Amino acid sequence: MSDTAIIIISVLAFLLLLFAGTAWLAFVHFPNKTLSIAKELAETVKNTFGLTPQVTINQKIVYKRTNEILELAMLEQDFDVEYETSHKLLGSEKRISLRGAYRAKIGFDLQKGFNIEIQRGRLFRPGRIVLRLPRAEVLSVEPLEIQKSASSGLINWVTQKDIESAALELEKLALDKASKLDMLADAEKRIENRLNQALLPRLVNTPLTHEVKFLEMKSEVSPAEKGGADDKVLDLTAG
Repeated sequence: MSDTAIIIISVLAFLLLLFAGTAWLAFVHFPNKTLSIAKELAETVKNTFGLTPQVTINQKIVYKRTNEILELAMLEQDFDVEYETSHKLLGSEKRISLRGAYRAKIGFDLQKGFNIEIQRGRLFRPGRIVLRLPRAEVLSVEPLEIQKSASSGLINWVTQKDIESAALELEKLALDKASKLDMLADAEKRIENRLNQALLPRLVNTPLTHEVKFLEMKSEVSPAEKGGADDKVLDLTAG
């Protein structure tokens, strides 16, 4: 066999090995590695927050989201509201004054989505992990204490219906005030830090970048259907 033939055979063998190695990396090693990372991320999130997020790899679902936890409370704030009303009848006046202490819990409605999207990297380009959560919102407004003061006129008496109507107005004021609390950005920052603390150690030796995105997502469950889900709320406000 001539030297030229040996060189040609050697080059072809090298190219064949290179092709086989590249194919193994592309179709076996990297997909298996990515799937292993996806499983580890899903388990880490479940251990941290008590739920399994939906996990996709290149838009293919590999783990479906579960609803062990429906809401995730991150922060809480106490506040006071006051409501007064009066009514006159033939010069006889009745008055009702209410003062309420309320507690608002701010966090995330996970029924609106919690997804981990993994995009495999390509040659000379790292892969990417995107964690998508809904925007922070006020999850609940709970009364802590309601102080009532009522006085009736001679012919214009305060009734139970009057008290109930005033209590509804006080509740509306509390909900309105809670919606204006400036704590939503703090809640988003807190959950982003929790996710980084939990996931970054798992990504140290992987060629993957990651980011957390907060998106407006349409709720899959109506507020009425959420009413009985108190046992599926994870409260991290003390953390």
